[in-house]
Amino acid sequence: MAVGYSVGPVKHPQVDKTYRLIEAVGYDVDLQAWRDLCATAFARKWPTPYAEEVVTAENPLGYITGVCIMRLVHNKTYGRMLDVPVFVVISAGDTRGASNALLGYLMAVAPNKHCGFIRVAALEPANWPGSTDMGRRNDRGILIPVQ
Repeated sequence: MAVGYSVGPVKHPQVDKTYRLIEAVGYDVDLQAWRDLCATAFARKWPTPYAEEVVTAENPLGYITGVCIMRLVHNKTYGRMLDVPVFVVISAGDTRGASNALLGYLMAVAPNKHCGFIRVAALEPANWPGSTDMGRRNDRGILIPVQ
């Protein structure tokens, strides 16, 4: 299916719609906590290197079909990497397209942040980015080299 997605940082009108994806996969975060996370991103006047950023994929009809949270981290083995602890795509007809749109955005951002790898964590709702069990998440998911 050839659909053009608008991918970029979450916008104010998308916050509550995007929360529905987070809620659907079972992350243990309520609407107010989600709004607070997004508000923190909106409050930054300049990009902060190690801060979390929320990215959305929106289809031409205005539906949010994907969301991810990305942040820059330093890994002992791989150096600077773009860590994506949350990557959710929900689409009735174009899961591949929405996933590729988000991944394309990440692949474009990573070199600008001087990252050699992107780590997309496995979908584990118990491992929300603020979770104290970060060690469990670090070895799950996929490591993508940036070209």
